[in-house]
Amino acid sequence: MKVALNKNIKFERIYFLVIVLVFFWMVLQIRLYVIQVQHHDYYMTQSRIQSQKKINLQAKRGNIYDRNHAAMATNLEYYDIGLDLSLVEKKSLIVKVCSRVFHKPAKYYNDQLKTNRDFVFLARKVPREVSRELDKIEDPGLVMIPAYRRYYPYGSYGSQIIGFTDVDDKGLSGIELQYESDLKGNPGWTRMVVDARRRFRYDVDFPGTAPQPGIDITLTIDKDFQTILEDELKAGVLGSNARCGIAVLMDPYSGEILAMGSYPTFNSNDPQESLIAHRRNRAITDVFEPGSTFKVFSAAALLQEGIKKPDDIVYCEQGAFKFHDHIIHDSKSYGWLSFTKVLEHSSNIGMVKLMADIPSLSFYKYLKSFGFGTLTGITLPGESSGLLTHPRDFSGLSKGVISFGQEVGVTALQITNAFSAIINGGILMKPYLISRLSAPDGTIIQENKSEQIRQVISEDLSLLLKKIMYGVVLRGTGKKAFIEEIPVGGKTGTAQKYNKKINSYRKGGYLASFIGFAPYDSPRYVLGVFIDEPSPNHSGGYVAAPIFAGIIKRIYTHTPLQYDEQEPAIKLAEGSAQLPVLTGFTLPAAEELLELRDLSFDSEGKGSVVKKQTMENQNLILHLGETTSIPSKMPDLRGLSLREALRCIDFSKLTVKVDGVGDVHRQSIAPGSSLNRGSTLYLSCSRN
Repeated sequence: MKVALNKNIKFERIYFLVIVLVFFWMVLQIRLYVIQVQHHDYYMTQSRIQSQKKINLQAKRGNIYDRNHAAMATNLEYYDIGLDLSLVEKKSLIVKVCSRVFHKPAKYYNDQLKTNRDFVFLARKVPREVSRELDKIEDPGLVMIPAYRRYYPYGSYGSQIIGFTDVDDKGLSGIELQYESDLKGNPGWTRMVVDARRRFRYDVDFPGTAPQPGIDITLTIDKDFQTILEDELKAGVLGSNARCGIAVLMDPYSGEILAMGSYPTFNSNDPQESLIAHRRNRAITDVFEPGSTFKVFSAAALLQEGIKKPDDIVYCEQGAFKFHDHIIHDSKSYGWLSFTKVLEHSSNIGMVKLMADIPSLSFYKYLKSFGFGTLTGITLPGESSGLLTHPRDFSGLSKGVISFGQEVGVTALQITNAFSAIINGGILMKPYLISRLSAPDGTIIQENKSEQIRQVISEDLSLLLKKIMYGVVLRGTGKKAFIEEIPVGGKTGTAQKYNKKINSYRKGGYLASFIGFAPYDSPRYVLGVFIDEPSPNHSGGYVAAPIFAGIIKRIYTHTPLQYDEQEPAIKLAEGSAQLPVLTGFTLPAAEELLELRDLSFDSEGKGSVVKKQTMENQNLILHLGETTSIPSKMPDLRGLSLREALRCIDFSKLTVKVDGVGDVHRQSIAPGSSLNRGSTLYLSCSRN
C-alpha cells in the first residue's frame, strides 16, 4: 500500500529555516572565536577586575624632630578593619567581637552593615594588639588593611607649635597644617581579589602603586628646653592665679626659636578634649600692649640719635605728671633720675619727658626697624603683625604713651625677637623654627640658616643697653630675675589692659612681663615671659621675673657644660671680623681689652708685647715678642680711645677698671703722677 505525499508541504520554507539556523550558528561560532581566542586577554582582564576591590594604601606621614633628632611627631602602625558584604560568612560573630573589642553596642555595627555598598569600614586605625582579636576570625569577607596613626610622644609639650591631625592624618593646625603638602606624602593603591576558596587577598599580578612617605621636618626647638619652659610657665600661671601665660626662648644671634609655648595648653594626641582657645599658639596670634618692656626700644631711639645721653637727668614729678590733660603715674614717687635710672626704676614720667625732643617720625622709623607693626615671617599659620600707628594719626598723647608701651600692640614673638636686636650687637634677625626638610632616606631637601634683616642700632649702643638692663636686675624693678650663679639682664613690664567696650583702661586687668637675656657677658638666650591677668600681685617684676629665673636656672642645670664653656656658633663665626687689632699692645693690656669684649685667646712665644695675632680653628692666637718701654709716670689718657689708652698703661703696677664705652674723658689718677704698684686706675668713657 503506498502512502501518498502531502502536496501541501512547502520545502522552500524548510530550506530557508535551515539556512537561517545555519547562518546564526556560524555567526555565533565566529563571535565565540573572537571572544575566546582573539580577545581572550582583554576579557580575562575584565573578569579579573570585576572580581577585585581597589584599595587605597596610606602613605606614611613625615616625622617632625627637635634639633637633637628626638621625634616630636611620628607614626604608629595600625589597621583599618573592613568588611566585604558580598563575601562575609560570619556576620553575627564579627559584630559580636567588634562590639566587645571596640566597646560599642552591637546595634552600631549592624546599622553599619545596612548599606547598598559592598564594602564598609568597621573601625579605623586599630592598634596591632587590638586587631589580633579579629585575626582569629576566619572569614573571607573580613579585610585588614595596614594604616598609620599620628602619634605625639611628648603629648602636650610643643603641641601649639606642632599642631595635630584629624582621623585621616590631615594637618589641622601648627606645623602639621602649614607643611601639610610636604608631610602627607603620596598615597598608593592596590587590588584585592577573591581566591579559589572565596577569600580576599592581595593580587600579586596587579601590584598597583606603592605609597611614597612624606618629608621629615627638623625644628630649631630643643625638646628639653621646651619641657622646662612649659613646666615653669604652668607653675607661674597657677601660682599667680593668672588667666594664661606665654613664653618665648630664642638664640639672639641666630634667630632660632629654642622653645615657645603658652598655658593652658592641650595634648596633640587628644585635641578634642581641649578648648579651641588652648590650641592657639598665643605667642604669634595674641596682640597686647607691652607696657614698660617697650621703654628699651624708646631708649634705643633716643641714644642712637644722640638726642640723650645715659647720664642726662630728668625730674620725675614725685610720681604724678599732667601730660596733655591726662595724668601720667609712676608706681613709686621719684624726684631727679638719670636716663639710666629711668630705665632701672621703670619711670613712665621720666620716659615721657625724655621723649619730648625726638621727632615722632624718627621714633616711628626706629620702631618699624625693630620689626613692630609687621609680620616676623615665622612659618606658622595665624601670625599677627601687631599694631603700630603712623605719626600722621598720632594724638598729642601718642608719642609719650607709646614710649612706655601704650597705644602699641605686639606679639610675644615679635617683641622677644626685637629684644634680641637690642643685645646681640644691634642686628634684627629673622626668627625661624624650621631647621631643615629631609627625604625619608636622610637626603636634605632644604636647610634654613640665620638671616639678618637689618642693623637697627650700633654695637656700642647694644653694649650700653645691656649694661643698663643688667642694672635693672641688680638694682631696679627686675631683682626677682637675679640668679646667684648666672649674671642676667632684662626689663620688666606691667601693662594695664585696655577695654574697647568702655574705651578706657580696665582697673584690675594687667599683663605682667619680663624680657631678659643670659648670661650678661655673652648672651646665649633671650627669654620673654608674659602673664595675663595675675592676681593679687600684678607687676612684671613680681610675677614674670621669677618665671624667667626659674627657666634659665633649669636650662643651665640641664646643660652646664654646653652653656658655661662654649661660645654660640654664630658668635664665633662673626668674631674674626670684629676682633680688635692688638699688635703693639702689652700682654696685660691685650688681656684687659679682650676681657672687656668677652673674647678668649691663647698666646705663643716669649715676651710681653703682641707682635701678631691670628685665628686658628676659631681661636684667637696672640704671638708675643720683645717688650717696649712703658712710661714711669701716669700719662694723660683723656681724649684717647680706650684702645689707645690701654697701650699706654703699665699693667704690672696698675689694675684698670673701665666704666662706659667710647673715648676716655676722665681718669682717677692725675696725669704726671708717680705710679705706685697695686693702685687701681678708673677710666670713665663716653661717645662724642
